[in-house]
Parts: sequence; C-alpha cells; structure tokens
Amino acid sequence: MASVASITSSAQSLPLRWLLLIVLLVNLLIVVSILVILPVYTIFLALINIIRANYFVTSPRDELKGETNNSGSSSNSGPWSNICTSIFQGRVFHVRQRPKIHSFQYPLTFSVVDLDEACELFGSRAVAPDCSTINSDSKQSDDRGKLWPLSSLMQLRDEDHLKNGEGLPTATTTDATQIITKLSMKERVINLLHERTDGKLNLKQQPPRKILLVTHLMYFGYCFNPVSFFFILNKQQDEIEAVVVEVSNTPWNEMSIYVLHPDSVDTTLSQVYPSNSTKSLAKDGNMTSNTYHYQCEKKFHVSPFMTMDHDYDWKFQLDEDRIVVQAQMYKHVTEEVDDTNEEKKDGSDDSEKNKGILYFTAGFDIHRTINPTTQSYPLQLSKIILRYPIYCFVIQIWIHYEALKLLLKGIQFIPHPEGSETGASKAIAVVMGPVFVVMDMMNDLFVRLKGGGGEKTM
Repeated sequence: MASVASITSSAQSLPLRWLLLIVLLVNLLIVVSILVILPVYTIFLALINIIRANYFVTSPRDELKGETNNSGSSSNSGPWSNICTSIFQGRVFHVRQRPKIHSFQYPLTFSVVDLDEACELFGSRAVAPDCSTINSDSKQSDDRGKLWPLSSLMQLRDEDHLKNGEGLPTATTTDATQIITKLSMKERVINLLHERTDGKLNLKQQPPRKILLVTHLMYFGYCFNPVSFFFILNKQQDEIEAVVVEVSNTPWNEMSIYVLHPDSVDTTLSQVYPSNSTKSLAKDGNMTSNTYHYQCEKKFHVSPFMTMDHDYDWKFQLDEDRIVVQAQMYKHVTEEVDDTNEEKKDGSDDSEKNKGILYFTAGFDIHRTINPTTQSYPLQLSKIILRYPIYCFVIQIWIHYEALKLLLKGIQFIPHPEGSETGASKAIAVVMGPVFVVMDMMNDLFVRLKGGGGEKTM
C-alpha cells in the first residue's frame, strides 16, 4: 500500500508539461514504429510473394503458356511474363463552372486490371473464376492467387463492384426464393452488355474481348471508388468497343451503372474521332488511338451539389500505356436560363445542337508506371502500397474537404431525390443546417442594406 501511495504521489507531483511530454514521446514512438515496421513488413511480403510465385504456384494460364513454349525458346519467361495488370498514375481535375467557379486537381493512382488475370492474381477467395475458361484437365486457380501474400494489403474483390447484382442471372425456386449464380466479374459484364443493348451485343457468341477494369483496389482492408471503368476492347486492335461506368455517390454509399455503347439503352449519342482530329482528348498528339464520345442522361444522384436535370458527355482515349478520360455535365435548357446561347457556343461539338448549359467538367490523364512482366513485379507493387497506404481513405478526405469549400461558397446542398439517408448524410444535415440558416440570414441582411443604401442615394 505504501509503494502504491508513493507512486501516486510522485505522479501527482510531476509538472503538467512533463506528463504532456511523456504522452508525446509515447505517441511519437508508436508512429516511428509504424513507419519502420510497415515498410519492412510490406517488402518482406513482396519477397515471399516472388519466391512463392516462382517455385510454388502454377496457374492454368501458366500451363497454357508452358504448352505453347515447350521448346524452351521463349525469351520472356517467369511467373509474370504474361501479365498485363498494372498501375497507372497521373492527375485528376474537376472544374465547376456554375453557379460559382470552383476547381481543383489532385494526384491520381489507378489499378488497371485485365479481368482475364483477376482470379489468377488475387485468388478465387476474392474474385470468382471465369467458368468459360476453366478446363477440367487443367489445374484450378489458386484460392489465394499469385500475388499472395502481398494481396492481403492490396486486393481486388468482387464485393466492391457491381454491387446491385448487375449481370447476375437468378433462378426462382418453388418457394419463390431466388438463387444467385456465382459468376466471374468478366462474365457479369458480358451479361450486362447483352441486357443493356437488348441482345445486340452478344459477346458470348463472338471472338473473345479484353476487358480492363480501371479502379482503386482495397488497401489495408478499405476500398472506396468514386468511379470505376470497365473498358471492353477489341483484342486485335485494342480499340474501345464499349465502356461500363460504375459510379458511387457520397455520402449515400450507393452505386449505379451506365453502359456506353451505340446500341445501349443508356446511350443517347455515340461518335468516334480519329487520333489526328481536333476533338481528340490527347492534345499533345502522343496517342495513336481514336477518341470515343458518348452521351447519356443522368439517372443517379451523385454529388449533393448537383441537381438531376443534367446529361453526361463522356470522352475516352486509351493506349497501351496511357488512358485519358473526360466527363462533362450539361444542364437541361429551360426558359428561365438567359445565357443559353453563350454556353452553346462553348460546346465541344457543333453537331450537338441541344447539348444544354455546361456546368461541370472532370477528367484524368494517367500513364503506366509499373512494368508487370519483370521478376520484381511484387516489389514494384509494394512501393505503391508504401507510398499510398491509406489511399482510398485519403480520397474520402479530399472529397469532403472540397465539399466543405463548396458549402462555404454558398453552393446549395441538394438532398437525395428519393429520400435515401445514411449516417453521413444525416450528420451533414445536422451540422450544416444551422450554417445554411445563418447564411440565408446574412444574405437577406446584405440585400436589405444594399436596397436601403440605394434609396438614400436617390
């Protein structure tokens, strides 16, 4: 009892600044430990990954490659020699033209995943295998994938995409319950294209297509994607045949799909511009591919600062080592708008007479930064993990930071048109409700003072 009392009295006798210093040192020690342990742990997993992929894992595609190159004459061998999945980096920008100017740009990192490789790299535990490519005589895909154990930190998961069951056939049993068939992401995209084009684009009965998913992977257990893109490419020419745009909204945590194809029910306009056209996205002339242009009606509430009466105007240009995307939003023309003619002159296409009024432009330009065919592929990925360990969380911070700036500029917060609410949206309403009231009061006061001043000068 005496020893306990002495310790208590000595702690109480310590000055407050010393207690604060001790707490600061403990926190600093924790941060330093994380900064040291995390790189060591990540690189260790990458090295284990290299050893495992070289000596202990063989995928069905590796077996096929081995049969093709059984003479041993192939100069590009190894576990990653037939991999296309890579990392692309660049910058993303947003420009809001109305009702007030607001713009920003941030560094951007996207994973570009070839869906033919998804299960091979990330395992059947996270990504369902493609039933159409499974051969009963071949070895089944490893349930943990060729990128394990590094994939425990950076993972593609079925659950993060096509969340509304798009492309999943259902069978109804006698008791009216639905049985959902488990299909690969590629098979679901093919089914979705068939559905949205009323059967006109039936890839099951045509030569195989390459499907690239441009997205953010799960980092350290957390994944968030404002938008992802499935590019359906002609394998011979690597030209875009269709694009599936997967859009999420904040703070409602919902997801919706737009299928962009000339025969899609979502698409209202489809055009193709050659690489040397003035309408090509890559103005530097360094891309040889065509620019694909689509328009569709907005059917999903995304930004809480934008109404539903808009149309999307999409442009895509894709090369092997570079992807450029631009999205514009045009507000439907009404009699109340008095600047229609001015904005129509700013339109990017003379053939679109009724495009509307430009309100918003966003886009990105990204380049390949990782060579997936080298033996050091996992080490290259580990550098990305270490550089952006909480990348998806940082995206959330950027979104809410820019939203706060819009609120401070007086941009109206638009509730969900269908009344959908989440904890985040309710919190925003509670916090910002009084702010909006004060802003309205200040605006009314400013108008009255301005009106009063005008009467005195007369």
